[in-house]
Amino acid sequence: MENVKHKSVFFDQWTAELFSNFTGVTDQWTWAQQNKDHSAPPSGLYRESLIEKAEDFIEVIERHFEGTSLNNTAEEIADYYIIHY
Repeated sequence: MENVKHKSVFFDQWTAELFSNFTGVTDQWTWAQQNKDHSAPPSGLYRESLIEKAEDFIEVIERHFEGTSLNNTAEEIADYYIIHY
């Protein structure tokens, strides 16, 4: 595993801010805070629910904002949110 290098992912602030205000995202954060006693870390159920929200988010952007494309996957969006918010 010595030759494995960390992949750096560019994440723009516009996408981060827009996703953090997407309907239901803060509800997921509240849920995660209330369920701290569960054994799943952020990579568990909370992360999966955020990935689903991110997939919805990407679909909305693609459908309603012609000419706008997001450069990140749903997983990258969810992970960025978990780390930075």
